[in-house]
Amino acid sequence: MSRPLRIALALAGLLALAPLGLWAAHLGTDSPAPGLRLDGEPLERVDALGARADAWEETPLEIEAEGAFHGPSRRALGARLDRAATRRRVLRLGRTGDPLTDVRDLSAAFMGRVDLAWTVRVEPGEAAAFVEGLAHEIDRPPRPGEVDARGGLVQLSADGARLERDEAERLIVAALREGRRAISLPVTTLPSGVGEAAAAPVQRAPDPVMVARYATSFSPRERDRSHNLDVAARALDGALIPPRGRLSFNDQVGARSRDAGYREAHVILDGEMVDGLGGGVCQVASTLHAAAFLAGLDVVEHVPHSRPSAYIPMGLDATVVWPNVDLVLANPFDFPLTVRAWAADGRMVVELFGRDRPRRVEWEREVLETEPWGDRYVEDETVPEGEERVSQRPIRGFLVLRSRTLHGPGGVRLEERRLRYPPTDRIVRVAPGTLDPLTGRPRAAGPAVPANPF
Repeated sequence: MSRPLRIALALAGLLALAPLGLWAAHLGTDSPAPGLRLDGEPLERVDALGARADAWEETPLEIEAEGAFHGPSRRALGARLDRAATRRRVLRLGRTGDPLTDVRDLSAAFMGRVDLAWTVRVEPGEAAAFVEGLAHEIDRPPRPGEVDARGGLVQLSADGARLERDEAERLIVAALREGRRAISLPVTTLPSGVGEAAAAPVQRAPDPVMVARYATSFSPRERDRSHNLDVAARALDGALIPPRGRLSFNDQVGARSRDAGYREAHVILDGEMVDGLGGGVCQVASTLHAAAFLAGLDVVEHVPHSRPSAYIPMGLDATVVWPNVDLVLANPFDFPLTVRAWAADGRMVVELFGRDRPRRVEWEREVLETEPWGDRYVEDETVPEGEERVSQRPIRGFLVLRSRTLHGPGGVRLEERRLRYPPTDRIVRVAPGTLDPLTGRPRAAGPAVPANPF
């Protein structure tokens, strides 16, 4: 055998053994396969599963029904990720013990061809409860027209509506299992059987038109927060936005004080969830902003939250702080708009009524960037020396491009805005005197109790 041939065979042997060497090295770690993706995003560390699972469960499912939009979180609808099962599947890739299978899978992962899906469990009872509550808002019987003894029209006929409960529940459960972001629910029109032509026309004021409607969910078990929602909604209800005029949320709702009836409830302060007077009012502002945004109103002043909200999609939320941070909306139409708002039975609802619906709105959002979260250490006298406690789960930061297309008499207009949601730190509490004053970290940090252990 010639020397060049021997060299070629030796190189071929080394190349054949290299993947086996990488496979053997992978077996000695507890890391995911290099290049592995989970739900469309790279997964570099197994301990990142907990925060990513929380973010998935807290993501709203945008639900449209009869032209109204609702944004309950996946968790509120009964979706839970089987974190342990997902972790087992992640760690099993490349570790079956069959060299050929493992090398093939590791190569596919390295080239970005392996994208695992979460293992999702859905409790149908939560979805059924949501559908039942929504049906109470939508369902209405048909109403025939009424005439008086002289044949004059007293009341126009009106069609009824019925939410198809079984199909709606099936669609929600399927969307949760498939990880979808938005769905539409089926609503059947119930004809009245009587048209306007069936009665003699009379002069009457036109019925107001619902220009837009948006609803968000909250937990009635959080009584103080639910109370604050009700107080703010009552203050907003009945507000009038004049033609070409404006509405200031702070001016309409007023100060969030004890004298106004507000209580202590959860608020976000410096990226941390704490108790504060008037907690929950931002959900009222967010629901108003979403309705106005989808109605085609002009948004004059708007500040997004410092972290994604579980009750509404990113891009539709709004934060308000008395008296400096406001939500200001402008009515671009030549007729007034009336705001109807109420909070009851776990639903925060805002409706806008006017003479017409001049604009058709399409919107979408795109996540441009994500930003990793960090650790923030806080000294706490209740924590024993040598121990660390996680008091707040982290959330990744997002840079979102929000786009709105307005179709109206003046043509088509595209609006785009970038919204940043900074990452929420994981807060780790340690014993007093533990932190280094220069670094803000423990002098001899041990492993923190995980926020979501597997």
